[in-house]
Amino acid sequence: MAKEVNPNTIPSDEGTPTSPNPGEASPAIGNEKPAGKRRTGVPVAAAIAAALIVGAATGAGGYVLGKQQGHDQAQQEAIDAKIPPAGANGTRGDGPKALPDGTYNASIVGPGKKIESNKDILNVHRRNAEDPFAIGAIDAPVVISEFADMECPFCASFHNETRSKIVQNYVDKGLVRLEWNDLPINGKNAVEGAKAGRAAAKQGKFQEFMDQLYTASKDKQGHPGYKIEDFVKFAEAAGVPDIEKFRKDATSKEFDKPVNEARQYGTSIGVSGTPAFVVGTKFVSGAQPWDVFKKVIDEELERVASGEVPAPAEQSK
Repeated sequence: MAKEVNPNTIPSDEGTPTSPNPGEASPAIGNEKPAGKRRTGVPVAAAIAAALIVGAATGAGGYVLGKQQGHDQAQQEAIDAKIPPAGANGTRGDGPKALPDGTYNASIVGPGKKIESNKDILNVHRRNAEDPFAIGAIDAPVVISEFADMECPFCASFHNETRSKIVQNYVDKGLVRLEWNDLPINGKNAVEGAKAGRAAAKQGKFQEFMDQLYTASKDKQGHPGYKIEDFVKFAEAAGVPDIEKFRKDATSKEFDKPVNEARQYGTSIGVSGTPAFVVGTKFVSGAQPWDVFKKVIDEELERVASGEVPAPAEQSK
């Protein structure tokens, strides 16, 4: 169950690593007291934060999800019986829709709909058929919106340790859709990484590029400090068709605006550290272990099955 407690305050200056350590206390979003130089979120940030906070207080008032056992087999079967898989026969679906020129909309930013109050928490999820930063059926019962940074070591931990289990157990069954949001808070290299990710997305290879980058980060300590030659290497390994075009797009100003807008969007709803996730209607902070994600995903699936949370068809109205 979601639980709200008094948050700590941490600064979120550009270039200041605010990534929470797995298993350590991390702040709630949107309702911190000012500390140092801060970006100002939209007026509804505090209200949204109240809807996002998940977990119990530990240490000096932080937020974490402790390790908890997932639902047993009987409970899982009940969930599966209530919620038919979405997409193409219970699979990921058809993938992003290409633009008329054969490229993909790599400038997509922000929520699916306007966010004005905590009642709009589901609007965080785009459910856009053109979204090259997403995998999973567009009508999956639950969407996980991730806010992440290519330079973030804890983002790498999530992708190397947990993400594949979510894909195998939920995305490939049509139960969950994963959507990526750039939140480059770790300096210039993070911004350049976000631009490179969008250059790969433009050619339909964002997922593969991200996998190569985070796999390379697995054994690195701290922020890896990747530069354009590293990004080119990852793009080649990811199978990006036109490497010269990738290099040009990644180093041009084409994606300056969407990357900046993506960062402003995340901070406007109060996200101050990476990785961060909105799982259906719940917020999960940090590279939490698999059993934490499983518990929250199952709870959200149950809420859709019971009608407590609108089904995707109702959400789209």
